[in-house]
Amino acid sequence: MSANEDQEMELEALRSIYEGDESFRELSSVSFQYRIGENAEYSSQVTGSSRS
Repeated sequence: MSANEDQEMELEALRSIYEGDESFRELSSVSFQYRIGENAEYSSQVTGSSRS
């Protein structure tokens, strides 16, 4: 499986996990935000790895 196929599968899984969760935002296909706490602001955190 190529790196692009792996990334697409990971993206599909992520969307499936957080589907309907109002605390989750997908800003782009590589950028996401999740609100933690009841009155918390959205906070950005970078996770994952860079593939060439």
